Amino acid sequence: MSFDRDPNVEVVRKYDGAVQSLDHAQQPWSPEAGLQGPSDPISAAHQYLLKVADDYEIPQGVLGEIPTRLSEPASPTDAPFGLILAQERPRFRSTAVVYQQTLGGLPVWDAKLSVTVNEENQIVNSSSSIDTEASKPETPPDDAKYMQNDVTAEDLGQLLRLPVSRGGIYFKQEQEQKQQRLLVYRYRKDDRQEIAGDSAPTLVLPEVPETIREGHYYVVREVLFSLPISGYGDLNWRALIEVKTGSIVYLQALTAGVTGWVFARDPATKLGHKAPTTSGSIADLNLLRDKVFLPETVVTTPQALTGRYAEIKDTELPTSLPPTTSTGEFNDSVETDNFAAANAYYHITKLFRLLAELGFPTKTFFDNTKFPVSVDHRGFNNKVNAQAPGNATGTGSGGFIFGRADPNPNSHIGIAADFRVAAHEFGHALLWDAIHWPGFGFAHSPGDSLAAIYCDPGSDAQDRFDTFPWNVLVRRRHDREVKDGWAWDGPQYKGDGWGPMYLREQILSTTLFRLYRAIGGDAIGDFHKQNWASRYTLYLIIGGIATIATTASMPYQYVSAMISADRDTVLGYPGGAVRKIIRWSFEKQGLYHPLNTPSPGVMTRGPPPAVDAYIDDGRDGEYDYAPMSGYPPGIWNRQAPDGGVVNQAPVVGVTNYCYVAVKNRGTENAQNVQVTVYESPIPEPTVWPAHFQTPGTVVPISGPISGNRQQTAIAGPFPWTPRADASFDRYSLLAAVRADGDLSNIDASSGLACASGPTDIDNLIPFDNNLAMRHFDR
Repeated sequence: MSFDRDPNVEVVRKYDGAVQSLDHAQQPWSPEAGLQGPSDPISAAHQYLLKVADDYEIPQGVLGEIPTRLSEPASPTDAPFGLILAQERPRFRSTAVVYQQTLGGLPVWDAKLSVTVNEENQIVNSSSSIDTEASKPETPPDDAKYMQNDVTAEDLGQLLRLPVSRGGIYFKQEQEQKQQRLLVYRYRKDDRQEIAGDSAPTLVLPEVPETIREGHYYVVREVLFSLPISGYGDLNWRALIEVKTGSIVYLQALTAGVTGWVFARDPATKLGHKAPTTSGSIADLNLLRDKVFLPETVVTTPQALTGRYAEIKDTELPTSLPPTTSTGEFNDSVETDNFAAANAYYHITKLFRLLAELGFPTKTFFDNTKFPVSVDHRGFNNKVNAQAPGNATGTGSGGFIFGRADPNPNSHIGIAADFRVAAHEFGHALLWDAIHWPGFGFAHSPGDSLAAIYCDPGSDAQDRFDTFPWNVLVRRRHDREVKDGWAWDGPQYKGDGWGPMYLREQILSTTLFRLYRAIGGDAIGDFHKQNWASRYTLYLIIGGIATIATTASMPYQYVSAMISADRDTVLGYPGGAVRKIIRWSFEKQGLYHPLNTPSPGVMTRGPPPAVDAYIDDGRDGEYDYAPMSGYPPGIWNRQAPDGGVVNQAPVVGVTNYCYVAVKNRGTENAQNVQVTVYESPIPEPTVWPAHFQTPGTVVPISGPISGNRQQTAIAGPFPWTPRADASFDRYSLLAAVRADGDLSNIDASSGLACASGPTDIDNLIPFDNNLAMRHFDR
């Protein structure tokens, strides 16, 4: 089947035209009427794949009626292209069913097709990194050096010309126990040494022989090992070794972090431009300390900074022993190692606890992480740095390492004292467990977004859009303009390596900060509303991560995952109301343009959805923050059904007539459009649906509505009678428009929790341009 003309499905294609992802968040996919529904996520995913096999260009005969489970052979077979069920991974309110591409019976490196199934066994999205044109590698001879034999530490030492021991290459217990897999890998010279982080070292690799050719597929053996590097500590590595020649065709350092930049938190947040710098007066900085409760600590004698989630350890030079106290209080000056240790424990513990506060089971989210994680408060030989390395197998968090905050020799403040840096590193930790990689692929990490959105409510920072306002070296921002090239697939997005990844991270943080601003973050001075918007957005960011299982080159799958996270109850609120703003936020940063945009790339905002019917509330269908207007220009009253377009004051006790103007922001015509008007029986409605009379009055609009705001269609008249009640000083009518492919957030057929309620209208009506409420004063 083809979804290109289905307004309920977002189709993303690769540069060669093949489907990369299908987003069904608007209307989750279910089997056609008359077919038996699936009983479990695997059955649902497989039924779905059988239907979309042609879209993903999966060769006929590859998918059987039931899925074939992955069983890795000890050597290549004659089997051609395969798509094998590899994993059923529980995620947040969903299950990721992951299929692995195989050639010759062996898994192809980083070639997977992931299907996200919700709790009703419906398909929310799918995403593919498979290569349907991949050629089966030449079968190595049975006596190939590493066909039957594992790679030893001594072998690695010879290949890398490095010593073998605890001071050199060695295998940790987990790495020895994990079987070395045979895989198929496509060799690319430019990707031969990939760093899973921004500050890990590279190793000198010997040249591959001429028999290893660019773009060809080879049978390789995966080896996980450890190698300590001066200034970086004990790093975990992954190597792919071609079994015939013994050449290292791919090397990956499993670490992530920030190098050489200073990030501060409390001083700039509290005092703005008056804040002392990291090399400022110690006495002044000490005055800014807060006495806080250190949560989740485990009682020891004397008391150490060890707890449920984090444990302060000295794992790297310089030697700085974890502090202890016999008084129950860690009270140290800001320039000391002990102050850095207390901050490191507090910030990391607070971030892990944030998951639980937002409703995510921490142990489930970090199911591959061993707690408490190691946190070194003073590492990197006293250089400016911070890292969130992966664990020995690259499948979870390996803890955190913090260095100094300032390269100035007169400053000894630890970077662990900066919550924003800790939040940045925590973004990597989230991804290590979710996708076994510290970056999204389309961006460095969610860390800058977490830092900016968490710290914004009530902040006195002089520049609200400076992501790290106390930084003396670097200026990363979250208000980047599309016209300046800061767009998805724009000039600042393009490029490889970790330098461009930091540019992409600013595109992501600008996108997600726009979402936060739109749902209340721009309510400057209203801390309660800002804080609600901050926590809701943090929930969506983390909830989106909780449902993805693979990296992606563009954020389409992540957008769908965030929308899915918004579907049910969120922080005690009926969810679903923010889903359209999520897409809009990415659209405004240039997403959804067709691929292959000519050089220099995307420089304009992205196109809207195919259908986006709206009632003008003064924002012309957009979602920039504004307090809810009770006087939208798209709704008016007439004292007679005369079709007039000028509002008239209602006449009490007799029939009046409401009219609603509808436009279409989408790129295509809106079909089967109808408007429903609900009258409130109370003067000050605040909750849907309790404060409105349902069902409302429905009026269809004749014919389609042209896209791109080219046409205004008038629905009405809607008869209503203002009550002759002295307690009423005003009347309220709520209008909702729906069209094929664009349901309102209160439409019962949407299945959204916010449609059932009870939902505060302040967090409902402004978040959906299909809705508008008009007050009529007496």
